[in-house]
Amino acid sequence: SMLQDVEAGRAPELDALVGSVIGLARHTGTLLRDALVWGGLLALMWLTLPRVPAAQYAAVRQSIIVFMLLAPPAVYGHNLVLLPHLFDKGRYGRYVAALLAWSLVLHGVARVGWPHLYSTPLQPAVNWLLIMLLSMGLLLIWRAVVQRRQLARRHLLEREQQLRLLEAQVNPHFLFNTLNSLYALSLRQHPRTPDLIMALAELMRYQLESTRRPAVPLAAELEYLRSYGQLQEVRLGPRCPVQLELPPPEAAAGLTVPPLLLLALIENAFTHGTRRAQGSFVSLRLHLDGRRLHLHARNALPPGSSSGAGTGLPNTRQRLALLYPGRHHLRAEPAPDGTPEFITELTLDL
Repeated sequence: SMLQDVEAGRAPELDALVGSVIGLARHTGTLLRDALVWGGLLALMWLTLPRVPAAQYAAVRQSIIVFMLLAPPAVYGHNLVLLPHLFDKGRYGRYVAALLAWSLVLHGVARVGWPHLYSTPLQPAVNWLLIMLLSMGLLLIWRAVVQRRQLARRHLLEREQQLRLLEAQVNPHFLFNTLNSLYALSLRQHPRTPDLIMALAELMRYQLESTRRPAVPLAAELEYLRSYGQLQEVRLGPRCPVQLELPPPEAAAGLTVPPLLLLALIENAFTHGTRRAQGSFVSLRLHLDGRRLHLHARNALPPGSSSGAGTGLPNTRQRLALLYPGRHHLRAEPAPDGTPEFITELTLDL
């Protein structure tokens, strides 16, 4: 199993509160960073005033005030509106036109409000244009640094995940119990025995081969989960009803996912949902809505347990956060009505 008891025991309300606090802290950090930048720039320019000749002191002082009044609208209007909505979307012609128009608007404000500060008619427009281009260069450098860090983290996570999968290709307990079940079926000459042996072979082959690639066809992943569920159903027998609903292969055509992405959640359902002497059950439903994947898993809680999670929920959450930022929602918690069930829901935009 790959889910963690500590994480699953945390109340959903606390998770929501922690997420809100983290989001507020990030926005507060951005505001504080910008305030420090502008404040430092103002302090630096203000400290230069004593060195200005007395005849020019008033004009320079007023120029600093005008700069601090118009520079933030110029920079934020460019970086928060023009850059993401035009430049980042490849609309370069419109971006250039909008950049010149915004420069002329700032030029008009400066010329009307403080005409005596400029020696040439086009000086304000040229000044604001250069300031916006400089802010663009700094922003693009910052983006490159952030993207490089994220890419390094993603590569590190993928390497760690591949090592974990290669070190434990097949759960030994699952393999041992499945082989015993297949042996018992073979003694009775059960007609499903050849198909189940082939399913076990396909499962082992897929685990060995899929970990060598960063992404696999979703149809192959679904076929793996179908074989895994069939083997678990044979191993558990009638004492634990298993319900498995998966979309047909043609519904997943053209879609890919990281290998064994859903295995942790599926394993968790079988590991914890089959420990009761009576009342064990596992229900897994997965369907596709276009490029959106929905997974709904229900399983019985072990006797005397209020948590149905194992050791891998943090790893699963981290993988999803890096591979699908802003494109997934994972909820794993005991049933809110108090019934002895554990519910896992995942929504993923592929």
